Amino acid sequence: MSRPGQLYLVDTSASARIADPHVRQVIAGLVADRAAATCATVDLEAGYSGRDANQVRTIARQRNELYVVLALSEGIAERARDVQVRMAARGHHRAAGVFDLLTAAVAEHYGAVVLHYDADFEHIAAVTGQAHAWIAPRGSLN
Repeated sequence: MSRPGQLYLVDTSASARIADPHVRQVIAGLVADRAAATCATVDLEAGYSGRDANQVRTIARQRNELYVVLALSEGIAERARDVQVRMAARGHHRAAGVFDLLTAAVAEHYGAVVLHYDADFEHIAAVTGQAHAWIAPRGSLN
């Protein structure tokens, strides 16, 4: 899946399906190629799945070691706000959640492809034109 030099911001909607062999293979390949990226919004969502403080710390440490970390800035947050307004002008401002808007803005800023299993990113890309890809064909996974 990866192209040399291309980063893929792996959304939790994709990584949550790691039990699927295809998903596991794609993400493992991106991690091995140092092409898998993360950001604060995705890390916070991943940490939310932890059952206690130790597990949340372990998740954070592992993500920091395995993924290229893309920093969130005020400029990126401003882009997310702008996209939300542009989506509202189309009547679609509720078609994407806050974390997805920020995640997409981070990916757009760094030129990363959002790798996901969430139609929200299609709605965002309809406004931004940014690159995104489904980890598996839509509707093929639980």
